[in-house]
Amino acid sequence: MREITDEEYELFEKLKTIWLHSVPEKSGHYFVCGDVGDRDASGLPEKILVCPAYGLDGFAVYTKTTDYSAPSY
Repeated sequence: MREITDEEYELFEKLKTIWLHSVPEKSGHYFVCGDVGDRDASGLPEKILVCPAYGLDGFAVYTKTTDYSAPSY
């Protein structure tokens, strides 16, 4: 069996999360199913719609509370 480093394991966990949310019909995880409102200069919508699981009829609305900010160096 091959051993991996802590950094490789951390990357694996991130990629696993990406995969789980990209195939909700197989994983059962929540996913972004739409957006509402104007987009800011960074392209982020005012609100996003999140479906809790594939095949459900409803969604939750998440509202952006602050503008995108990045560290200034």
